[in-house]
Amino acid sequence: MNTTSQPRTAPDPGSWLEQATVLRDQPLSPQVYRLLRRAIVEGRLKPGTTLKEPALASYLHVSRTPVREAFLRLQQDGLLDLRPQSGTFVAPIDRTRVEEGMIVREALEVRAAAIAAEKISEPELTFLRGETDRMADAARSGDNRSFIEADDRFHRALVDASAFSHIGLIIEQVNAQLDRIRYLSANIPERPEASVNEHWQLIDRLADRDADGSASAVQAHLTASWAIIRTIMRNL
Repeated sequence: MNTTSQPRTAPDPGSWLEQATVLRDQPLSPQVYRLLRRAIVEGRLKPGTTLKEPALASYLHVSRTPVREAFLRLQQDGLLDLRPQSGTFVAPIDRTRVEEGMIVREALEVRAAAIAAEKISEPELTFLRGETDRMADAARSGDNRSFIEADDRFHRALVDASAFSHIGLIIEQVNAQLDRIRYLSANIPERPEASVNEHWQLIDRLADRDADGSASAVQAHLTASWAIIRTIMRNL
């Protein structure tokens, strides 16, 4: 089931792209994709908002081809609706895809944590501690974006420590709809602090090379997060 949305007037790209630029010495399509994905996930582009390919291309000083390619990739993520003869619209939050994202993350991250506990290096543990400190700082200042970005880096590094590189790519692919709810859950006062504490508990288990304990810590962390996300979804 999808949440419903009403069409919205196409906004000026400058009002939601935050003076974004693209680098000419790097592939353009992935950059446009990341800019649009972030604007949708963070809620700067609301469900039902129309997007105009020519306006975006003009604002970013690129041809329409990388914008069109980004649109197609975002459609695959479930973030855009491309309707022939009608236009391109920001898709509503898809409840089924949110649940799918939770299922995939739970299945893969719990197992990855157990494997990582047997392989993780001291530099990798140091990185996880640093990102958890950044999460704590962001929580204290109410900086939701920095909090979630640090959280994302933490979880990606945890999965990467398992040495199974494709797991992170799979999780990223199914995370688009889930990430939209995560930005809403970060506004719940008690959750950021609890999340930071859960990360420290996990780091302790990893440092002890405790595979079962690490898996249990990730399971508990995700279960607590999913409870908040499902509450938010019921109120959408």
